[in-house]
Amino acid sequence: MHKLIALFFIFVLFAQSNKISAQCDNAFINTCSTSGGEAKYIKHFRIRFAEAPNIKKRSQGTFTLMLMKGNHYRFLICNDPSKPGATIMELSNDFSQYGSNYNAQTDTEYRAFDFICSKTGPYYIKMFFKDGKEGCGVCVLTLVTD
Repeated sequence: MHKLIALFFIFVLFAQSNKISAQCDNAFINTCSTSGGEAKYIKHFRIRFAEAPNIKKRSQGTFTLMLMKGNHYRFLICNDPSKPGATIMELSNDFSQYGSNYNAQTDTEYRAFDFICSKTGPYYIKMFFKDGKEGCGVCVLTLVTD
């Protein structure tokens, strides 16, 4: 009987913890992907990290994707408003960094980043939270169709 009661309380606590982080679920991704204007959804990349002990040891996610020459891509970046972390996304390949949604000179974060691909090949997305803060962020890759 005691085990049954303990299992019930564990289940209730687990259900409550899912509600607390509910902002970073599929509905959050859908909201972010529908705000891109005349663009077709391709894929999304999501990160969720706790606050880093120091900025030099911040967590980051690195994703590989194949982009095709001549296509106009838009990267939409969204943050969970209930967390302090601001998602920074950087696009690069083996040779160059092509851009980011963050301008370090002006300390400005942008909601979207457009990229017109000039060479078919593998590209890399690096995502992390500014200042190593806790957060949940998503980058939605879309193909601009207008």
